[in-house]
Amino acid sequence: MATQRRIAIAAGGTAGHVYPALALADAYHRIFPETEFLFIGTASGLESRLIPAHGYHLELIQGGPLLGEGVGGKIRALGSMAAGTAQARQLFKTKKIKLVIGFGGYASGGALLAALSLGLRTAIHEANVVPGLTNKWLGRLVDRIYLAFEKTQSAFPKSRTIVTGNPVRQEIVSVRHKKTTISDLSGSRMRILVTGGSGGSNFLNRSVPALLPEVAKHGLVPEVLHQAGEVSLEPTRSAYSRAGVVASVTTFIDDMAGAYVWADFAICSAGSQTISELRVCNLPALLVPLSTAASDHQIPNAMAFAEAGEGLWVREEEWEVNSLASEIVSFFRDYESRKHSSSPAKLPIELDAAENLVAACEEIMKGRW
Repeated sequence: MATQRRIAIAAGGTAGHVYPALALADAYHRIFPETEFLFIGTASGLESRLIPAHGYHLELIQGGPLLGEGVGGKIRALGSMAAGTAQARQLFKTKKIKLVIGFGGYASGGALLAALSLGLRTAIHEANVVPGLTNKWLGRLVDRIYLAFEKTQSAFPKSRTIVTGNPVRQEIVSVRHKKTTISDLSGSRMRILVTGGSGGSNFLNRSVPALLPEVAKHGLVPEVLHQAGEVSLEPTRSAYSRAGVVASVTTFIDDMAGAYVWADFAICSAGSQTISELRVCNLPALLVPLSTAASDHQIPNAMAFAEAGEGLWVREEEWEVNSLASEIVSFFRDYESRKHSSSPAKLPIELDAAENLVAACEEIMKGRW
């Protein structure tokens, strides 16, 4: 009789939590086609749209934010988590789930507490350099902690951590083979992808249009695809128009693979999923960590990206158009030569991260399916 794998994945809120979870599910189906998945989320996040659109079943439970809330908000969030835990327990028993993995979002806490109360195998995936408070807490309880960055191991019990990388969808991985080599682009078009992540960045919406005319003074002609988030698009469109920059401004880019193939450079926030996709696509970038990100967790992500020689980074409060324009053009024109001047770069771990996660899950489930 064939082994029946039944896995629940809790993921939601932002695309940065949802897409790695989808990448894992897709990899499992490539290797073990009969695997059954149950996705757990809340009604307030992007999971309610993205997960069904990718053909997976999603169940909604209660959950809410703890961080940044007042006493009343924390009490409500704890009540929601308790209700979500009860809902998840019932779902796991009904669906005969054997393994529960948390990728982040308001549903993860309740789902993993439900799994622990039922004696199921559990794991979390931490995509950032510096983990959030919820994952730090859950890391004391779960069977395995899967990490995107090696330097994150110090935040968790080392015996239960595995560096797998951050899973990236197969359509993004394929971009690496479609990208043309950057050559001498003096006097030519520079196609720039701007994104503040799935939620957008008000700072980038306001600031990038004024930066690009300065880039143009260095002999490059910017052309922009800008994901602005769920805001009024007219102010950003008007700013580009006044700056004389050709730009397409949209709320959300569904075909990110196509956007990465099109782009020569990116200006974006420093969410972990964005960084992983940039690395896989070999796309140089200027990273601008969101000042609103919890505990400034995007800053260590941006620092790690820049330290690897894959791009530049700047804090919002240090943004200065003249110096930035010069740095961007210099980095952009020198990107390929700098890569070739050193020893060949190791391929990014993200290329195999989904398969690494499947292998790690199989290891903790040996004899338990």
